Amino acid sequence: MSKAVKKPTASKGKRFSWLRLPELKNPEPAVRKLQQECLERLGFVRNFLRLPFGPGRLALYQGYLDKLMRSDDGELPPVEREFLALITSVENRCEVCILSHGGALKKYGMDTHLVDTLALAWRRATLTPRLHALAEFASKLTLHAGDVDATLIGGLRAAGLKEVEILEAVQVVAIYNSNNRINNALGMQPNR
Repeated sequence: MSKAVKKPTASKGKRFSWLRLPELKNPEPAVRKLQQECLERLGFVRNFLRLPFGPGRLALYQGYLDKLMRSDDGELPPVEREFLALITSVENRCEVCILSHGGALKKYGMDTHLVDTLALAWRRATLTPRLHALAEFASKLTLHAGDVDATLIGGLRAAGLKEVEILEAVQVVAIYNSNNRINNALGMQPNR
């Protein structure tokens, strides 16, 4: 006879993913720190930070993502990092990340109508040549990674990106492809 698995708890008893694993109840100190920082920054703990990844894994993964997206020593401006994350998430249809990165872009001052257009149909948005090149890059790397060649990097250079900015753009798109796939595979629900 198989053992019954406890349903996860989330705010108001609702499931936050398709998994039947219980919510992380006693997180390790590094994860508690991430949860506290998230609570202070957003006013809630993201559902992703409630997943029981296993010792050291969640903190390592989220730590890299946070360093990449929120550090002051990044090569790309924060708004461009969020833009790349949004376009990647739109192409992957990751609702959790679309809402999150759309909200972040609005906080950075991007026009609400533009953000909404990006989330629905980014190809219809009026973008600067630099943002257009970044969007094309994120889309191609997300949807057709096996077809990427030097011309894609050339398009970023032609739009004025420096080599170190291109390297950071690659990292942002890559980590959000990973994050989107985790969210989509687990049926992660957006926080309320």
